[in-house]
Formats: sequence, C-alpha cells, structure tokens
Amino acid sequence: MEGQKQVKKANRVQVPMHERPARYGWPTTNDRGYTINERPSGPIRPMKVICVGAGASGISLAKSARDLKNVDLIIYEKNAEVAGTWLENRYPVTYQYSWEPAIWSKFYSEAPEIFRYFKSVADKYQLYNAIRLQHRVDHAQWIAQEAKWKVQITDLTTNKKIEDSCDVFVNAMGFLNDWNWPNISGLDTFRGVVAHSAGYPEDLPLKGKRVAVVGNGSSGIQLVANVHQEASHLYTWIRSPTWITPGFAQKYAGPNGGNFAYTEKQKQLLRDDPEYYLKYRKAVELEMNGDFLAFHLNTPQSNGGMRYAAREMRKRLQDREDLVDSLIPKEFPLGCRRPTPGTGYLEALLQPNVTTFKHGGLTQVTPDGFIDPEGNEHKVDVIILATGFNTSWVPRFPITANGINLQDIYRKTPVSYLGVAAPQMPNYLTFYGPYGPLGQGSAMPMIEAFTTYIISVVKKMQTDDIRDLTPKQRCIDDYAEHADLFNKRMVYSGHCRSWFKGNQIDGRVMLHPGSRAQYLELMSSPRYEDFDINYHSRNMWAWLGNGYSLRDLDDSDKSWYLGLVDGADVQKTFDVDEMLCPTKQSSTARL
Repeated sequence: MEGQKQVKKANRVQVPMHERPARYGWPTTNDRGYTINERPSGPIRPMKVICVGAGASGISLAKSARDLKNVDLIIYEKNAEVAGTWLENRYPVTYQYSWEPAIWSKFYSEAPEIFRYFKSVADKYQLYNAIRLQHRVDHAQWIAQEAKWKVQITDLTTNKKIEDSCDVFVNAMGFLNDWNWPNISGLDTFRGVVAHSAGYPEDLPLKGKRVAVVGNGSSGIQLVANVHQEASHLYTWIRSPTWITPGFAQKYAGPNGGNFAYTEKQKQLLRDDPEYYLKYRKAVELEMNGDFLAFHLNTPQSNGGMRYAAREMRKRLQDREDLVDSLIPKEFPLGCRRPTPGTGYLEALLQPNVTTFKHGGLTQVTPDGFIDPEGNEHKVDVIILATGFNTSWVPRFPITANGINLQDIYRKTPVSYLGVAAPQMPNYLTFYGPYGPLGQGSAMPMIEAFTTYIISVVKKMQTDDIRDLTPKQRCIDDYAEHADLFNKRMVYSGHCRSWFKGNQIDGRVMLHPGSRAQYLELMSSPRYEDFDINYHSRNMWAWLGNGYSLRDLDDSDKSWYLGLVDGADVQKTFDVDEMLCPTKQSSTARL
C-alpha cells in the first residue's frame, strides 16, 4: 500500500521539459547536427511589429493585435492625433469598423465626427499604449544577417533621432495625406490666405470674402458646394471633365442623393435594435458595392449608368451648354475615375456669385489675386488648393532591402503581391498597395481584410518559427499579367487620368482584377505557397519541438474539437459523481 502511494506521488511530480531528455535518456541530436527544440508548438516566439501610420488601417491593426500572444506592436504616427486621413481632411462620407458600429448624426458623416469616432475607438480599446504620436519614420532598412528591420524615426516634438527595430514592418501610411502642392506661378507672392483642402482650418473665416477654389476633384467639388454659400464671390476652375454623381448609396440618402440628419427617433431605433442596425448597414453596403458588371466596358449596365449620369448632370446644370460641354465627359466612361459625389456642386456653378473658368486651371497668381485666361486680374482674399495628394504608391521615405530601394521599384513600375506585400521586401506588409481593391465600394471592409491577413501572417511566423518570407517574383508577375489583361475590359482603362493608373491617361490599371467579394475571399487565407520562406532552423519542421502543443499545457479546452462549453475555450471540470449517482434534486432539475 505504501509503495503504491509513492508511485502515485512520483507520477504527480512534473519534470521540467528541458530536463526530460537527460532524465529519460531520449535522443536530442542526430548525426547531421540537428537538435530538437525542447518547447511546445504554438505562438510563443516573441516578435516585434512596427507599423507606420495610425489612421483607419493602423487602428484596425492595433485593435486586432491585442489578441496576439508575445507580440509587441508599436505604431509611429507623424500627426499629433490618430485618424490619419480623417484628421487632416474634410470630406463627408461614412467610415466605421464592422466590429464597432456607431450611431452617426448624419447619413454622410463629416470629418470632425469621423475623427471623433476613430479617437473613441483608440480610447475604448486602449490603443494609445501602442501608438507614438508626432513620430515620423524617415527610413527603414532590412538587415539580412539579423532578419530585422532597422527603422529611423524623428520625434517631432524634440527633433530627436531614434532607432528602433522589428521582425515585421507594416506600411499603413495610406495615400490621402501626402499633399500635392501645385506649382503655380506667383503663388508664393500672394498676400492673402492660402490653404490646402487637406489641412483646411475649421475656423477659417469666409463670410463675405472673395475666395478662389483650385481643383475640381472630390475635395474641390465639396468645397465649392459649401463655400459659395458664405463667400461674397467664389472663383473656380474646371480643368477637365468629370462625372458628378449623387452621393454614395443614394437609395438610402436624402432627396437627390443629398445628405440628411438622423432624427432622435431613428438613432434610438438603431441603438435599441442591433439586429435592425446590422440589416440597415448591410443594405447600405450592398448599394455602395454596386453591380460589378457596371464596371465592365460596353455592358448595358455601364452604358445605362453613363446615360443616367449625363442626363442628371445636364438637368442639374439647367442645360447651360457651356458648363455641360466642359463638365460632362465624352472620352471616358463612368467609373474610369472613382465616381465623385457632388451634392450641391452643379447647382453652385449656376449661382450669380460664382465665376467658373473652363478648359484649364489656374496658372498665374498675383500678390492680390490671380490672372484669368484672358489676362484680367481678379482680387481675392483666400485661395484654397483642392489639388489632391501624391498617390503614386512611392513610399515617402526609403524602404531598402538587400541593396534595393522600394522607392526605385515603384517609381518605375508599381507592382505588389495582392496589394499586401512588395517585391524583394522580406517581412514587409502593407495596406492598399498597388493592384489592391481600390476601384469600388467602401474602404473599411478591405482594411479589415488586410488586417486579418497581416495578423494571420504574424501568427504563422510565430508558430512555424519563420525567419523571413518574401512573395515570389513569379507570383507577383503572373498576378500583374492577369490583372493588366483583365482590366482592359474594365471602365478603369478608359481615356482618363486617375491614380489607379499613376495619374497617366494610358497607364497600367493597378487594381485587383475582380470583384470585392472575390478579393475578400482571396484574402481570407494566406497562400503561403506564393512566398519564399526561410526558417530560423535548418529543419523547417523544427517548430514541432518536443511534440507538445501549447494547448496541452495551458488552460485551453483539451477536447475543443468536440465543441466548446458555453463558447469558452477553457478546460472545464466535469462532476462524474453527479453523472453516476445523481441526486434526486439534480435529476429532477434536468427533466
């Protein structure tokens, strides 16, 4: 009896894993010199990830990274606050994460409210702990010997130079915050106020002012529609034709696709009934996605959309032939550029306090105003530059690996792997790279897809002890070849300038060759066969370690494959006595 007790006690004593081979005489090393790593499999390898940008993409990554084990994420953001594009821009639209729906004040939310939303998300999930505000990344270099990225940063509050390093480098800078400052003769001599739409001061007084708005892209159109209501006189330019459409998801918008404020009753309904709100969100999303066939050249859907848009533009311009001739495109289809919602813009051009110069842009500024195409000077108090952004995909700082600068690659031919990885750049991942899903629909579901993909890659690197992974050049080239041929059948290939094509009329269409649904499915599970992968060990299966899974050793459910009790992945105890000898009370309770 005493001997049996001693055996049971010995069985309960756990020998540390690293001591077991010696204790029990197990082999550890073969004649090739390969040694078993005495640890369980699972995401236990410590890793560091550096992300550039705390906009919508960076915030999404920070929130999802909270669920990673043994991963240190640092996000460097050049601005004094989060939100990126929506900290700097003033463009009304709706942006929210699927996992954090908000109750908005208007159908098309304005930039201050969008900024407050992103800030509230960062506050709620304590994401500021991972974010370094007012820190600008200046250079990133891959050190092959260490399998690390060395990152040079400037603390903009002190101008101090900092060096950091990481295993994975993520580019979440976006492409709507690098202002495109135009080269206009005499602009630097202007004595009035000059503002860029991307940094438009909210307190800029325009009441009774003479204002010039330069640019008729998305931001210029929004500005003209609003500024003319305050300005004593507004000058604007139509440099090139553009399709002006009602707002996004116009079926659910206000009259004529315009904006509207939700009533308190409507907002309360959305608060009280999450299922109803989900149905509403899905209906709006479906409308925003549109019919994919409408983005194909010469289809009834595409041609019908153009006829409708042209008819509506002519109607809203009240058949002003000079404006119709300069605004309605004749040489490229609807969707060649992203459709521009312009509620109130066309109507503004008809107002007596608005002067529109057609078939060209502003070319000469004087200290007091500008010179028009006929040589006349017009005095203005404010010039607002709605001249867009640098959308070339060329990184704003050098990103180098093995003697190759990604800036040089992208200056010549911007290509990428599915918009999420770049050629010859190990352990480099990005949001919305070239050939990404930019052509249609809302950006937020795509940002979440990129996030899920990046998180999956980091987990894979941890679990499989991957040293580095780089997309295979053939996979990049084949994808681009397919996309280049496919996109010739799409409206994006029309005779227009767009940032899809590097701002070239006949440039390559650098968009995913397919629908949003196809892209989301493609990104749902990384294709690791498309990567060149190197491991920390000479044996790619070394991560199997001592045969245990981390699940064997922690408090996770050991029979999870049968289903989870109460939805929790935690090992539960089972009262076997109750099963074998149920009491009358417990038996009655289960009947």
